[in-house]
Amino acid sequence: MNSTPEWQRTFPPSESQGWTISFIERKSRYWIAASAGRKNAQLFEPGVQRAWQWAEPSPWIRWFTDGERRYGKELWKLASVYLPSRITSDAYPYQKVWREGLEVAIKLKGSQGKARVEWLKVEHPFTAMSSQAEVHANHVEAFNSALRRRATADRRRQNHYAKQRKGLQRALNVQRLIHNWVRPHWSLGKRTTPSMAMGFIQRPVRISEILLPRGFEFLTL
Repeated sequence: MNSTPEWQRTFPPSESQGWTISFIERKSRYWIAASAGRKNAQLFEPGVQRAWQWAEPSPWIRWFTDGERRYGKELWKLASVYLPSRITSDAYPYQKVWREGLEVAIKLKGSQGKARVEWLKVEHPFTAMSSQAEVHANHVEAFNSALRRRATADRRRQNHYAKQRKGLQRALNVQRLIHNWVRPHWSLGKRTTPSMAMGFIQRPVRISEILLPRGFEFLTL
């Protein structure tokens, strides 16, 4: 996607349509959403909404990202609540806070190799916060490295099968299907895929099953 050296000398990185965002459920490694496009609101807003629809029913949510603040800004529109006046006091004067049970933080690159964690917005007074050692996006970063090795369309300075945003999105959708349903993940146990860890199916899916119209429709719902 438009990332050759010649293109970069002509246009700034913000004009590239090859930015991608991903959301992964940490325990099961289930790849919830993947979107490609320009690095603007049209990219972040739908992606965050889809991930929040997935996580919202859970009473306890830990939303950890890298240093990009727009994840938290978009989530704030969906998951912020107003506390009743009987809960606020001089010791806790905040009225607009995160929903109870939700903690949101980003991991930033710190000085001297020490990572810095920053909590975004004001937490709910009834929400117990995790330790800073647990706030990380390591699973997503490791997944990004593996994706670059497997998908030529996601490599730097590579436009094979993804000369336009539509092509990159198509490549991401295919990789997402294979990651969730076909390829077992080593951290989940022998022959266990993320969809099996989520309880959606009892065995890995074969590529031939995905290519069938009925199987593709089921797996992309």
